[in-house]
Amino acid sequence: MTAWTDYLPDIGPLVTAAALAVGGYLLSGRAAAWLRHRGAPPAAVRWARLAVSLTGLLLAAAVVFVVFGPLTVAGGLTLSAVVGLAATLALQTTIANVIAGFILLRNRVLRLNDRIQIGGISGTVVRLGLVTTWLRVDDGSLASVSNSNLLSGPLVNHSTGDRLKGEY
Repeated sequence: MTAWTDYLPDIGPLVTAAALAVGGYLLSGRAAAWLRHRGAPPAAVRWARLAVSLTGLLLAAAVVFVVFGPLTVAGGLTLSAVVGLAATLALQTTIANVIAGFILLRNRVLRLNDRIQIGGISGTVVRLGLVTTWLRVDDGSLASVSNSNLLSGPLVNHSTGDRLKGEY
């Protein structure tokens, strides 16, 4: 029978790798807060957070690689398939919104300052993004509508007028 202490040489590096990954994530949050406090632009804060988090993950992967050695081709393909499947499932909604955003932009259904109505919300388009569209509602508040919801409709655009006359 094997004692639990026989597994310590394998568990120690995994705990170290997990600590590096979690530590990188936590440190990225602290770095982002520090940069925001110093007045850094939001894009710089996002990139710094991504860089610090990615560094932590790479260090964790390096620890696992050094301790357990390189992957075989079959192991590498299996790992990449599992990671790809997990990423695809995790980003399914975002990917659907991005594709819907491209379709909306390609079909020229929406433009900035268009007056639209979708699902009981009516407002003026103030921002068109790949994932969401922002509307300024009549009371002055902002509404974020996912592009997949806009595409699945029913979307009423009150501003198309002459712009799309003869096309549809």
